[in-house]
Amino acid sequence: METGSRTNMRITTIELTERPYYFLKEKDLELQKQNQNASIVSIIRDLVEKDRQEWTKTRKEKRG
Repeated sequence: METGSRTNMRITTIELTERPYYFLKEKDLELQKQNQNASIVSIIRDLVEKDRQEWTKTRKEKRG
């Protein structure tokens, strides 16, 4: 296994209750119907990345 290719990867473990899981599963199915390659994992990854970017942006703005 090559570790060099994984240096920029973040490993995140989350626990979902049924409600958020089924919400994400429905979103996954909607995107697949639109011929977009999406999975629950990729949707969560995108949401986490968006949230991280917003948090970083807000943090920078507060610092001045």
